[in-house]
Amino acid sequence: MIRLMIKMLSVLAVLGTAYCFRYKLLNTFFGNRFLRSVSVNAMMNIPGVRSKLIGTAFENRK
Repeated sequence: MIRLMIKMLSVLAVLGTAYCFRYKLLNTFFGNRFLRSVSVNAMMNIPGVRSKLIGTAFENRK
């Protein structure tokens, strides 16, 4: 029981730290060219995301 509580607290501590530094982590992640291209390709394979991005990119603005 104690081991389970320690593991849960450790996971919460890691998640809390990641949340505090989320923007630095994202900048580091997307600063890598390979990771950026893989993530963009993965997102463009999702039909809803793709249609939304293409729709907003080519809409007429008056």
